[in-house]
Amino acid sequence: MPRVLDFRAAYLCIFVQYGSVILPNDAVELRKMPELDRIDTKILRQLQENADIPNAELADRIGLSPSACLRRVAKLRQSGIIRKTVAVIDPASVGRPLGAVINLEFHRHGNQFRQDFIRKVRDLDAVRQCHVVTGEVTGVMILQMRDMAEYTALCETLFDADDNIVWYRTYIITETLKDEMGPAF
Repeated sequence: MPRVLDFRAAYLCIFVQYGSVILPNDAVELRKMPELDRIDTKILRQLQENADIPNAELADRIGLSPSACLRRVAKLRQSGIIRKTVAVIDPASVGRPLGAVINLEFHRHGNQFRQDFIRKVRDLDAVRQCHVVTGEVTGVMILQMRDMAEYTALCETLFDADDNIVWYRTYIITETLKDEMGPAF
């Protein structure tokens, strides 16, 4: 019998943040994801735009009573649809103006070969996102650093000292045209 995963679980299996999870070799059957009705979608849109919105204001915008809105938000959190609430901080304002996108290629792709890399990625504050992807590269990383000296030290730690990294290419971010968090609705 094939193992059952939903789309999010399949995505998490390839996301480096969850690097200890290995995709099964057998066929994967996709399970139906939680149902989101029109009201849930409206709530999620509003919270993506401003998670600090007071519940009474959110309820008013959605067209619900405050108690019904609070219950729905709690249900969205409990189900894992809302994973966490964070503040989006301007990197330059906190001394990390240098952004970079790095593509990389692993020599061996098995999870056991990437454990040292995964541990380092999780420990480095400059690494903001790291994904294992399909296509011409194995991984894509998003970094936010103080300066080129930090970038150089990071490359030595992450890439140069890791025999499983075949190559990496860095693209310094010169302008951000869009920076939206989370999925579109």
